[in-house]
Amino acid sequence: MPTSTFEKLPNEKKERINTALLKEFSAYSLAEAQVARIVDDAEISRGSFYKYFNDISDAYRYEFGQVMSSLHAPFKQGASATDVTEIVRMVEQFVSESNRSEYREFMRLYYQRNQYLLPTDISPRTPTELEWASSVLVHQSIKEILLNPDQQTQYLERLERVLQQLFH
Repeated sequence: MPTSTFEKLPNEKKERINTALLKEFSAYSLAEAQVARIVDDAEISRGSFYKYFNDISDAYRYEFGQVMSSLHAPFKQGASATDVTEIVRMVEQFVSESNRSEYREFMRLYYQRNQYLLPTDISPRTPTELEWASSVLVHQSIKEILLNPDQQTQYLERLERVLQQLFH
């Protein structure tokens, strides 16, 4: 995670760094990512990068947390974790080929190449059993769609059927 030095930076500089991290990790897997491209894009020195993060993996874990926070924000703002129609709509919106979400490629690379490089227990709280089950189904569906976009309709239909069974 970022150091306290990073946390004390002005918001504008933090945003530049976040943007550079997202750009790098959306275009390159963690194994292919380069600090050199990040520092160039963020307009910071290489030494500063290492004042803010232990290494490139640390920077990736930080950016992963930022992306997850943003993607899960609708649920924190009152979207029901048991509203099947809303869950499926949100998944469809995120994985849609026409979606130009700044996080789509980041998540595709996460599922394709990076997911096993992170700890599996990254949730800050323990979900209820229904929240856990729906979360597993949603994340697996997103993964399958991002890796096999031609089967999106089938995966979404399956997700909706299973969530309906789960919640009713």
